[in-house]
Amino acid sequence: MERDVWERKYHLALERMESDERAFRAVEEMLRRLALRLVALARPSGGPVESLLERLTAELRGTPSPAVIEPLLDALAEAVTRIDDAPAPDPVADAATVDALRADIARLQELLSVVGARLGDMTRYLAGELEQAGTEAAGSRELDARVREAMRELGEKTLAAVDLASLQTEVNARLSLIDRHFSDYREREDARLAAYRDRAERMRDRVEELESQASTLQDSLRREHELALTDGLTGLPNRLAYERHMAEVAPEVRNGGMTCVGAFDIDHFKSINDTYGHAAGDAVLRIVGQTLARELEGRAFVARYGGEEFVVVFRHLSPAEAESLAQRLCDTVEKLAFHASSRPVTVTMSGGVTRFAAHEEAADAFDRADRALYAAKRAGRNRCVLL
Repeated sequence: MERDVWERKYHLALERMESDERAFRAVEEMLRRLALRLVALARPSGGPVESLLERLTAELRGTPSPAVIEPLLDALAEAVTRIDDAPAPDPVADAATVDALRADIARLQELLSVVGARLGDMTRYLAGELEQAGTEAAGSRELDARVREAMRELGEKTLAAVDLASLQTEVNARLSLIDRHFSDYREREDARLAAYRDRAERMRDRVEELESQASTLQDSLRREHELALTDGLTGLPNRLAYERHMAEVAPEVRNGGMTCVGAFDIDHFKSINDTYGHAAGDAVLRIVGQTLARELEGRAFVARYGGEEFVVVFRHLSPAEAESLAQRLCDTVEKLAFHASSRPVTVTMSGGVTRFAAHEEAADAFDRADRALYAAKRAGRNRCVLL
């Protein structure tokens, strides 16, 4: 990416240098042709000066060489000196000629000043446009071609002009044409930029809309994910959440970490449903689940495994510590005050605890905890057994 940026900058700089060189050559050509007009205006009638001026004109029409021009200028200076030794001309006629020549020179200087200023403005403008054009190189090349063609025609018209007035007219006409080329280019660029800004604005709106939709979709997916991992009745994590939690715990256990698994079941839950109805049974499940979550908050992971059975993962606890905490959970549930049909209902819970060994799978640890749970039930319920 950085290489592409520098390459693009290099091409833009090269285009600006080529444009400046073309403008310089055009100005040089204009000055050379205007010098020819000055020679023509200063040419006398006959004599060696006129011959030297004709030779100088011929050299200027080609590619001037200092080795050729310098001797001509020296010869021209000597010929002009000889003119000073000639008989004095008519003062009145010479004064009129000099005044006319001075007026033409003044007008020519003014025209040169205007042309130079206009060409300078155009060169700077074109350089700025090329800097901003970027990928719109085709439009810039078209503008450059039109300007060069107008400059070429300006040179031809300059050579064909018979007097200063016609020369000035042609120069002004060509400069006006170049102005129109620049104006047309600027209008096209403005329209292109306006269309670009409009597209960019629409794209920005669309991106914002897509970002909003993506955010909404992410929130929806997050809620769906949470629902997929949450038990709808108790609000606890469900069996899928438990299995994922155990997948996270397993590498820690294989590296020597201490983790125990506890399985818990509400005693005589079917009897509660049959005697007081399923609404009462659901209430018992919710209260027991909330109690486990409250008692174990920050200390262990608790989930509803299914039916009236819950599972607890005791991380960083020894089997003896896990068994002690599991027994306190059973004692807490026994002390809960339940009422159904305006009558108190005693609810107890049995549990089984085992250590998650490094060499086994999570399902093996749960099966062993489940066997410990049924051992607790056979032993009289409302207790916890370590296996």
